[in-house]
Amino acid sequence: MQWGFFANQPAKLDRDDTIAVRLKRLATMFLRFVTTRIDKNSHKSQGVFAASHALLDSDDLTREEWERLREMIIWFNVNLPSPPKKFDSRRAIFWFKSTAEENIRKVWDLVYILREHGHHVEVQKCRRLGNIVWEDDFQAAAFPSDSDGRISIQ
Repeated sequence: MQWGFFANQPAKLDRDDTIAVRLKRLATMFLRFVTTRIDKNSHKSQGVFAASHALLDSDDLTREEWERLREMIIWFNVNLPSPPKKFDSRRAIFWFKSTAEENIRKVWDLVYILREHGHHVEVQKCRRLGNIVWEDDFQAAAFPSDSDGRISIQ
């Protein structure tokens, strides 16, 4: 049995419990894969998905590269949940949760193609996002906030 913060009190640790959610977030690192280009909507570094879509629309890929990149994007479209249609994501920044291991492995394939075509890609890491507006088991969308934790770049 799990025990609460007070002696002899069982802890309620179901999914909706605020303490459980906070503890899970404390253990999670948020990762964002970005290029050095600035996004026109968020005014932050452009993410690898936006950069990948732009690369697909360019004439810089061979047919084989285009097909491979398109397959990768389709994989994410199928396997990575999207926010509800009413969600306005123009300024929101999407971060992977460090627990989304398969998604993170797959995003490295996108990074490889982008780097092959001259994009400088960095990984931003943050322990605390101060203004999460939507999340699922794999990712969180947050508006930039002064209460965000320190963002390190690798």
